[in-house]
Amino acid sequence: MFRTCSLMEHTRVGAAMVMPAPIFLTIQFPEERLLNCPVRRVNPFFHCMEFVWMMAGSNDAEWISQFNSRMMEYSDNGILRGAYGYRWANPIYQITQVIDLLRQSPGTRQAVLSMWDVVHDGPGAQTSDRPCNTHIYFRVDETDCLNMTVCNRSNDFIWGMLGANVVHMTMLQELIASAAVLKLGQYHVFSNNCHIYTNVPRYEDIIKTTLDVDMYKGEQRVGDHMALLTDCTHVEFMEDCVRFLDGESVFRCPWIQHVAWPIKMAYIDRPNRYEYIEEIVASDWHRACWDWETRRIERKKYN
Repeated sequence: MFRTCSLMEHTRVGAAMVMPAPIFLTIQFPEERLLNCPVRRVNPFFHCMEFVWMMAGSNDAEWISQFNSRMMEYSDNGILRGAYGYRWANPIYQITQVIDLLRQSPGTRQAVLSMWDVVHDGPGAQTSDRPCNTHIYFRVDETDCLNMTVCNRSNDFIWGMLGANVVHMTMLQELIASAAVLKLGQYHVFSNNCHIYTNVPRYEDIIKTTLDVDMYKGEQRVGDHMALLTDCTHVEFMEDCVRFLDGESVFRCPWIQHVAWPIKMAYIDRPNRYEYIEEIVASDWHRACWDWETRRIERKKYN
C-alpha cells in the first residue's frame, strides 16, 4: 500500500513515506489485538504496561520508561504532557462520564473522549509531547455492540496505528463496553496523516512483508481472550491500576492479578522471565510474551 500510494516527506524525526490523503481503517474483532509477527517484533510487555499506566491516569515518564526507554525522549522533566490516560482523568474523569452516558442513553451521539487541549497543545505551547490521537467517539449499533472511532492527527502505521495504539485503544473499548453492559463492536481509526518512518529498524523487511491472513478479522487467533472486567467493576479496575503503579502486588481484579502483574514481573525480572510468563492465565498474552522472548533469545544467539 505505501510503496504504490505514498509520498516521501521530511519530518522533524526523519524521512517518512506518507499517504497522500486521510485513511480510514476498521478492525472487526478488536479482542484479537495481539499480533504474532517476527518481522514487526511488537513488544507485548510494553503494550500491556502502557494500558495499565493509562488506566491509572498517569503521566509519569519514569514509570513507563521501565518498559520502553524511548518514552523519556518525549518527556518534559519526567512528565509526558500528552499522556492519554492523564488527559482522560484530568480535570474530570471522562471515562466514567462516557460509561454513565452510555448506560443511561445507549443511542447517544455525545459519548466523546477528548485528548487534545488547545492551551497545552496549541502552536505556542512549549512541549515535547502532543497527543497524536485527539478524540474518541462511541456509538452503539442496533445489536447493542459498542463501536469506537479514534481520530488521529498524525499516525505512524507500524509503531502507532497497528502497534501500540491498536492494543491500548481496543482494551479501552472493551473496558467501556463491559462497564456499560454492551457487546464489543468494531474498532475504527481515522488518520489525517498516516506514515511510515524510513529509519525504523528492519524498515525494508517490514515494508515488503505480506501476510496470508488478516489477524484482525478472526481467521487466526493468537490465543484465548480473558475479559478485563471479570469479577470486578471498572472503578475497581482503575483503582487496581493506581495501586499497580504504586508497587503493590495483590489486586481485586483477576485480569490485573493474573495477567498484568506476571507480565510486569516477567519483564523486570529477566532471569526468571519464563517462570513468570507461565503464570499469565490469558493464553493470548501468554503466547505473545512467550514468542517475543523466544525470538529475542534466538536473535541474541546469532548476533
